[in-house]
Amino acid sequence: MTQRIRPGAVAALALLLAAATGCTGQQPQAPVPAAPPTAAGGAGGQDADAPRPFTLLASGDVLPHSSVIDRAAADAGGQGYDFTPMLKAAAPVVSRADLAICHMETVYGKDGGPYTGYPSFKSPPEVATALRATGYDSCSTASNHTLDDGAEGVARTLGALDKAGIRHAGSARSAAEAARPTILPTGPGKKAAKVAHLAYTYGTNDIPLPAGKPWAVNVTDERKIVAEARKARLAGADVVVLSVHWGTEWQDEPDARQLELAERLTASQDRGLPDIDLIIGTHAHVPQAYEKVNGTWVVYGMGD
Repeated sequence: MTQRIRPGAVAALALLLAAATGCTGQQPQAPVPAAPPTAAGGAGGQDADAPRPFTLLASGDVLPHSSVIDRAAADAGGQGYDFTPMLKAAAPVVSRADLAICHMETVYGKDGGPYTGYPSFKSPPEVATALRATGYDSCSTASNHTLDDGAEGVARTLGALDKAGIRHAGSARSAAEAARPTILPTGPGKKAAKVAHLAYTYGTNDIPLPAGKPWAVNVTDERKIVAEARKARLAGADVVVLSVHWGTEWQDEPDARQLELAERLTASQDRGLPDIDLIIGTHAHVPQAYEKVNGTWVVYGMGD
């Protein structure tokens, strides 16, 4: 391991700039910024047949406590809930990324409510609309609050994200959906990389999985993560990104479980290539350090 890099005092967004692997199957090296386009339309004079660089942005927990819901109601002027104003400052950064990933910590309640904050969250579905307006393309949905309103909450949340045009990973409405990898394009054309988005959570606050629906949310299992990553590669993914809900809340250093799991997952390889290309962590609610482990970037926690 290298020396851990500490986050800034208030790190609202983790912006990760990566070189696309295209169809080469090679692991990206240290993050590098994408070159500016030239008059000919290529990236920095890059050969038209070469893989196209891309930018990947990821941010921490979207967690609407009651005070946040009240603010959104006020911003909507009595017409539902509007979360767009509180995300407005982030929109220019998020929307510029080729691929932007969020973590949707909570599930959505029924249209019209009631909506609740801690300890059992049910958020207004208008959150999804605001996330899309801000520029997010995909959200991880595996967290310790995924089952706060059972299978119905999962279905409402994924339905709202679908309606808003946001892809998702980590929870599912059916076994078929759970088995289908979330693969995201980073741009048009054959040379744009395809990114697989995986998501897992350490647990569900002791709420059992719905009867007959063990696939409702991905609970962390090292063998299952590796198997899904390899399945995504076979489905055409060039880069595999893992969102993992882990760690100790309000602790700005990664705990032993995070360090051990990061070490094992980044060491896992198939045919000489890493199974996971990037790990982005959530749950601690404060920014945590990031470092390269076995040559792979691990962002232990991105805050809220």
